[in-house]
Amino acid sequence: MKNLFTTAVVLFASIMILTGFRGSEKISDSFEAAPMLKFPKKVDAIVKDKCYGCHSPEGRSDKAKEKLLWDDLAGLSAADQAMKLKAISKVLSEGAMPPAKMLERMPEKALTDKETQVMAKWASKSLKKAMK
Repeated sequence: MKNLFTTAVVLFASIMILTGFRGSEKISDSFEAAPMLKFPKKVDAIVKDKCYGCHSPEGRSDKAKEKLLWDDLAGLSAADQAMKLKAISKVLSEGAMPPAKMLERMPEKALTDKETQVMAKWASKSLKKAMK
């Protein structure tokens, strides 16, 4: 009888532990998953040519890397992606990137009106997806 009771307790404890693990999976599933952020060819080309030099792990400016790392953008949570995309949209609308000091040294890095439009349209569309 004692053996049967011990087996029942071990079985019950095992079930509780396994149920607990499955429960924790459901909790992690409830966190908002980030939308799949896509970089169309035109956007990717602009980023690589005009932005990536500063906003990448290899960039020299710590300030630029703190503001935005293009490599990390797709892996952020939906809320963080939305925040970064809002900032990108704001910077594009203000014409604040690349900074004037950089453009003095490298005027070829200036965004054309067409490039600004492409980036702004992408950021706006991506922001809408992130906010869903």
